[in-house]
Amino acid sequence: MLEYGVMRRPPLSEPADMLLADVAIRIQLSPTDYGKAEQHYQALADWIDRPGSPLEGLVELVYAQGSMAIGATIASRLTTDEFDADAIAQLSLSPDVAPATALDLLYESIRGEPGSRYYDKTERQSRCTTVCYPDMHVDLTPMVRLWHRSERTGHLFHSKPEEARHFDRTLIANPYGFAEWFKAATPLDHDFAVAFSERARGLEQVVAAESEELPGQTHVSQKSKAVIVLQLLKRWRNVRYDQRQGRRPPSVLLAKLVAEAANKTGSLSEELLHQAQAMLAEFWRWHVHGSLIQVENPACPNDDILTDRWPGTLAAQGQFIDDLEDLVVKTERLVAGCPLHEMREILADLFGEFPAQQAVAAFNDRTGAEIRQGHSQHGAGGRLVLPATGLFTSTGVASSHATPRHTFFGGNWRRRS
Repeated sequence: MLEYGVMRRPPLSEPADMLLADVAIRIQLSPTDYGKAEQHYQALADWIDRPGSPLEGLVELVYAQGSMAIGATIASRLTTDEFDADAIAQLSLSPDVAPATALDLLYESIRGEPGSRYYDKTERQSRCTTVCYPDMHVDLTPMVRLWHRSERTGHLFHSKPEEARHFDRTLIANPYGFAEWFKAATPLDHDFAVAFSERARGLEQVVAAESEELPGQTHVSQKSKAVIVLQLLKRWRNVRYDQRQGRRPPSVLLAKLVAEAANKTGSLSEELLHQAQAMLAEFWRWHVHGSLIQVENPACPNDDILTDRWPGTLAAQGQFIDDLEDLVVKTERLVAGCPLHEMREILADLFGEFPAQQAVAAFNDRTGAEIRQGHSQHGAGGRLVLPATGLFTSTGVASSHATPRHTFFGGNWRRRS
């Protein structure tokens, strides 16, 4: 099969692609966790509409939004499997309801009376209510539908209890429309989706009986390259911002930029490099003119601004540009081919020590088995050994197979001094 004038390689056939896929598998939701998240927010939908609730009879619809809606949720903490699930609660309230009133009504409806199921698990946020479970958080955001606008466009609300009410804001948004736009822009490559799904099933050792998938639900490991790269980029962002103060680049902004640059590569590692280069180019396009990047929801242009709370300052934007430049340099090294111990160091730096170490160990075991069976093209006469230090030594493989490097923007982007 030809793609862009070159023979297309089988999906996940290069060491860099295998390792990146294994990292992605380890940071995303398993089918069991995905099912649990859906059960949690569906239970919340019934709870806030219960008899005696402040919102009894006023709950029109509850549905997934954000990363949950596009299949890009990852572990929200670096050292645990905790993750966040986002959902919208569409309420039958006046579009002119005060922001604090809408948010307080939802909070009070979820929290309930002392001793009730969510009373000690509920936190009021500036735009949602968070319900804390042992292994996840569910953020439920109130929305009032604007029926004269496109499907599911509505008012969201911003109100911090500790601030004066004149700081409150009512926002127009359409998270449902964004999710539909994103999915249309990042369709599945069937061969890649099958290869990734099979690898995910094998590495996770998922037992089908553990969770019953909902009717019509696509298995959570059936993803496009762009979605996998979005998950990797979110994890990379979390690693970079783990010890920093202030806000981090919002996931919806990363998703928008990834979708715009999708479907231009043939492998997972090339997709990561291409997306990093494209994102860097877009940020530089604004930064060189002394402007903050501005990105809109294509399903709600002019009103739903995805950059309304970040970056906020040129300094914050410049810091992220520095991060992107570092990401490009390290990903170029992965794509071009480098020794496996260097690959491990790069993966640990970009995505954290734990998933990198696990991915490398799995690669080592799998490649060793393939070498012994005579099926591997990545080495011969031995197996990769993962010593106690966590670094590779090699008895048969010195480096990954070099892959021609693409520069989709005619060259490398570097900060101009």
